[in-house]
Amino acid sequence: MRHPVCLEFNCIALFALGWPWLVTGIEIPQVAASEISQQEQAFFETKIRPVLAEHCYECHAGDSKLVRGGLLLDSREAIRTGGDNGPAVVPGDVEQSLLIAAMRHETFEMPPRKKLPDAVIADFEKWITRGALDPRDQGRGDGPKRVDFAKGKTHWAFQTIQDPDPPAVQNAEWVHSPIDRFVLRQLEANQMTPALPAAKATLIRRATFDLIGLPPTEEEVNAFLADESPDAFAQVIDRLLASPHYGERWGRHWLDLVRYADTNGADENHQMPVAWRYRDWVVRQMNADLPFDQFITQQLAGDLLVPPSDEQEAGELLTATGMLIVGPKMLAEQDKAKMLIDIVDEQVDTISKTMLGLTIACARCHDHKFDPIRTEDYYALAGIFASTKSMANQEFVSKWLERPLPSAEIEQQRAEHQKQIDQAKSVLEKLTAEQKVAEKEKNKEQTTAFEKKVKEQTAAVKKLEEAMPPLTMVMAADRGTPHDLPVHIRGNHLTLAKETTPRGVPEILSRVAPAPTIPDDESGRQQLADWLTSSQQPLTARVMVNRVWMWHFGEGLVRSPSNFGFMGEKPTHPELLDWLAHDFMRSGWSLKQLHRTIMLSATYQMQSESSNLEDAERDPENRLLGRQNRKRLEAEPIRDSILAVGGELDRTVGGKAPNTDAKRRAIYLPINRSALFEMFSTFDYVETANHIEQRPTTVVPHQALFLLNSPLVHAQSQRLAQEVAAAQKQPELRVAWLFQRLFARQPTPAETERSLQFVAAAQQLAQRDQAADSDSLAGWAALARTLIASNEFIYID
Repeated sequence: MRHPVCLEFNCIALFALGWPWLVTGIEIPQVAASEISQQEQAFFETKIRPVLAEHCYECHAGDSKLVRGGLLLDSREAIRTGGDNGPAVVPGDVEQSLLIAAMRHETFEMPPRKKLPDAVIADFEKWITRGALDPRDQGRGDGPKRVDFAKGKTHWAFQTIQDPDPPAVQNAEWVHSPIDRFVLRQLEANQMTPALPAAKATLIRRATFDLIGLPPTEEEVNAFLADESPDAFAQVIDRLLASPHYGERWGRHWLDLVRYADTNGADENHQMPVAWRYRDWVVRQMNADLPFDQFITQQLAGDLLVPPSDEQEAGELLTATGMLIVGPKMLAEQDKAKMLIDIVDEQVDTISKTMLGLTIACARCHDHKFDPIRTEDYYALAGIFASTKSMANQEFVSKWLERPLPSAEIEQQRAEHQKQIDQAKSVLEKLTAEQKVAEKEKNKEQTTAFEKKVKEQTAAVKKLEEAMPPLTMVMAADRGTPHDLPVHIRGNHLTLAKETTPRGVPEILSRVAPAPTIPDDESGRQQLADWLTSSQQPLTARVMVNRVWMWHFGEGLVRSPSNFGFMGEKPTHPELLDWLAHDFMRSGWSLKQLHRTIMLSATYQMQSESSNLEDAERDPENRLLGRQNRKRLEAEPIRDSILAVGGELDRTVGGKAPNTDAKRRAIYLPINRSALFEMFSTFDYVETANHIEQRPTTVVPHQALFLLNSPLVHAQSQRLAQEVAAAQKQPELRVAWLFQRLFARQPTPAETERSLQFVAAAQQLAQRDQAADSDSLAGWAALARTLIASNEFIYID
């Protein structure tokens, strides 16, 4: 139902009144075709180039024996210039792109032997719609580009992690931790000064959202403001890290990286009814501060570790491997060999980006175009996962693997119940035999009687079988048949190299972290996990501390968090990155200790405005960390905060919400890959089929309109209006109450005056439209709704 106030008043008047915290100056960002982002490069390398290489280059590349139709597709310029019939691709215009018409088999039929799957065509349509961004600068006819191992040996990310001493600085009084020395040295070298410390109210709001994804309560804010002890903020951090909601906040970050969802997406989009058990495992281990090296090892190889005697602990190890299974799958793919190698491919892609910060999956069809990763390196890793069982079967619509959690109690119950089934079956067999005797003797009366008894006993057996105590199932990996893979020429599983590639790790990294030895009778998953978490490994610790820094500051020290290769960005503070990575390992891979180290620094505690205009102009992107970054909340904490301030958030930890209307925290809501929850997509929760390295932040009009018109916001605004009316009688105190609840601060006199004007105008409008009487709270509900739709509610200073 359309609310009578919001469309006519809020969408216009809230801007006209000049509110400083509202969403204003909205711009829709435009990306030039020449400025190809890491995300677009990854999309091209994983979705577009492999298809062109496998299905098109045979007839449409510079080294083809016969170029058909004068059309080359092996470079950016060639595909846009086209052939005899015009451009193959028109950036931004799917219908004018002849390549799409040919793929659809509407005009020419490409490839001629068989139409490509609809999902592949959809990828090309998406690519063209987004501008057909293409990193290729020349065709294959100019000769293959070779992997540059010499350059790779000198690349910063492939070097041993150092343990640098924090440098000396001039303004030592500003320093709270070693982090600050690395930051301040660069600021002083550039004649810049760090921003002032953030106000305490700002600081507790920042820390609370950072660590648990919820707004602080008034009691928590007041207690912190009143605490003048030097360790007051450290106590706030420790309280938040001990909260069960910490695991929900930071578990959600991890789930982004490992492409978690509750449906498989792709063709069938079946529900994955027990995927949530893996999600809850992540939340539990985050809360328990499971050392990160074990966190990785258990997800890669928990089923291969020596099972502990405790059933629950053994079950946790099995549940952890759900990370390998929860990815998207083409279950109805009838070429099952292709289905399996595609599953392996997305596992390699997820793990290499998440843990190594490398786009190794780009080497499935050819040597990596930028990094020193050979196709053989890809198939060495792929062989490890091809030797792992991820699917339960390969039927017409295949099924992913689920395994039972160990439970002696359930097994005993099942054994006892099986005795009842066996006994009932024995009775059934006896009755069936007696029925046959009656039939043989042609005794109709006895035959009829036995038929009735057999029917009844059959039903009894079925009922008993259905009542068998169920096993608790989890999505989990299992041992497969260990084997090496040959290189798949152009990524095609039907065109294989003659020799296989031994299972292993990328050669360029084994120079620093020696490659593990994988026995012939093992998949290599456990050896891979040990190698990834080795203190010699140059990437794992760097990649993770950079992600944690990014989630605290909005940008990483390396601003391409899942690409530490040649095309990624160099670290802004390389020595700080190494110091953090080394300290992370030295502290036992403790994420909670890493939070403390970062958040207790003066760098973290700065305000988000520069000390002076000259510093802001000199470093507009804040790469030198002269201030804290202002950050927009992601979709989940926005939704959770709306429920929290309205008093309706269900804070139960764990389990599965029945639907997206539930009042549970957003992490527990179902994620349907084919039908993403509207609020999530509105606030930039991107495609869940792939690893999400960093949530994008867009500013578009429909976000503010969504909040102003959302039934969720309307309901919570009404609750806020009722609560503030009961708590405060004076209008000025009501305004102060709302600001404290929603923004964790008191309003300025000017904000109070404008708020009261707003309430009066909204009340008059509601009465005019006969939506309220003079005693209603429509004006206060409208104010609450408008404050929720403001920048200050969804941004963190």
